[in-house]
Amino acid sequence: MKETVTIQRSESYDVVVCGGGPAGFCAAVAAARGGANTALIEQWGMLGGTMTVGGVPAPALFHAHGKQIIAGIGWELMTRLAQAGYAQLPPAPYTARHPQMAVEVNAFEAAVFMDDMALAAGVHLHFHQPVAYAFSQNGHVSAILTAGANGLVRVEGKVFIDCTGDGTLSALAGAEYELSQELQPASLNSVLVNVQPRNKDTAALAEDYRQRVACGELSPYDIWGGNPLGVIQGGSRGRGADMSENYAINLFSNLNHVYPYNGADDDSRTRGEIEGRKSIARLVRWLNENVPGYEHAYVAACSPTVAARESRRILGNAYITGDDYVRGACPADSVCYSFYPIDVHQGAEDAPLANEFLAEGRVPGIPYGALVARGFDNLMMAGRIASGDRRAQSAYRVQASCMAMGEAAGTAAAMACQAGVGVDALDAQALRARLNENGAIVPGLSREV
Repeated sequence: MKETVTIQRSESYDVVVCGGGPAGFCAAVAAARGGANTALIEQWGMLGGTMTVGGVPAPALFHAHGKQIIAGIGWELMTRLAQAGYAQLPPAPYTARHPQMAVEVNAFEAAVFMDDMALAAGVHLHFHQPVAYAFSQNGHVSAILTAGANGLVRVEGKVFIDCTGDGTLSALAGAEYELSQELQPASLNSVLVNVQPRNKDTAALAEDYRQRVACGELSPYDIWGGNPLGVIQGGSRGRGADMSENYAINLFSNLNHVYPYNGADDDSRTRGEIEGRKSIARLVRWLNENVPGYEHAYVAACSPTVAARESRRILGNAYITGDDYVRGACPADSVCYSFYPIDVHQGAEDAPLANEFLAEGRVPGIPYGALVARGFDNLMMAGRIASGDRRAQSAYRVQASCMAMGEAAGTAAAMACQAGVGVDALDAQALRARLNENGAIVPGLSREV
C-alpha cells in the first residue's frame, strides 16, 4: 500500500525566518519593519533561544574598548527591558572584560517584550512548529514543511533565513556546511533555590569535590574546569549569586559541560540532555550533603534544552577565519561588528577552555557574504551558524553579535523582496546604508570604535 503525506494547510510570505532566538527575533522584526510579510517559525513556545529557553539571560557584548559597537533592534530590546526594571546594562566606561560587560536580563520578561515587539512589527508567530522538510532546487528554496499539533504545514516564501542554531533549514535545503568532528560541549542551566549560605572551609570542600570526581561519584564535567569554588563562593559560574551574602536563589548558568553533544543529531541531543539533568542532580546532592546552607536547596527550574555552543556552520559567499577575527578584519561589505574573545570550550579535563582576547582597538566586522548561503539566491543564515571557521565561530556565537547579524539578514531579505532580486545579488552598500539609517552600528558608516 502506497504511503501518502497529507499537508493540512499552506501559507505564503515574503520572508520566512526559522528559529526565534536572538538572531531570529531580530531578523523577523527587521524584515517586518522593512515592509515584508514575515513569518517566524519556532520549535519552542517562547522567543529568545539561548537567552530564555537555554537559560543564559546575559546577552554579550554590545560594547568594546569604551564604546558601543552593537545597537539596533537588539539594543532596543535591552533598553526597553532596562527602562522597565527588567535588565541591568553594563557600567561605563565599557572597558571591562566579559562577563562583567554582559547585560543581565529577566528571561521571562525578555520573552514577553520580544513577543510584543514582534507582534507590533507585524510578524506572524508560529510556535511549536519545527522545520521538517525543505523544497529546494538549483539553489532556490521554494517552501518548507513544519510539523506541529495540526500536522504538516507548507510555508512558502521568497526569502528564507536560517536562525535555527543548528543549521537545520540549510541542511535540509542541501546547503554546504562544516561540522567539526569534536564539537564544543553544551551546558544545561537550572535555578537552585532555598540556599542559605554559611561559613565553610572552602579548601576542604574543594578537596572533597576532587576526591569524588576521582572515585567516579561526580563527573569532571559537572563543573567545567573542575573547580567547585565558583558555585560555593559565586562568580561567573553561579551568575547573579554572591555566596558570601544571604541569597536564596542561585542561577547555574553555564556551570556544567554536556559532552559529547551534537545539536545536529537527534540521538546525541537526547543523550546529552539526559546526561545534563543527571549532572545537575549529582551536583545538587553533593551540595546538600557537604556545603553549609545548601542542606535543603533544590532545583526549582531547569531549561528544557541545553544551551549549545557549536553545531553546523553554513558555508557562505564569505568565510570568517579565526585569524581574521583576532586581527580585527573589517571587510568592505561588513554589516555589523562582533566583539568577544575566541572562546573555544573543549572536552579535555585539563584544558577545558581556550581563550584569545582581542587586542586594544580591534573589533572585527561580519561581512554580508557570511550571511548568504553559498550557491543559493534566497537562503540566508544568521547567528552561530554564520559562515566561518571554528575559532571565529566560538567568538561571534554570542547573543549580541547574533542579534546584529539577524537584523542585517532580515533587513537584506526585505530589501531583496522589494527590489525583486536574490539576496546574493543585493547591493551590500545599499544594505549597509539602510542599516545605518535604521539605527544599527555599521562599520565605516556609524559611530566608530
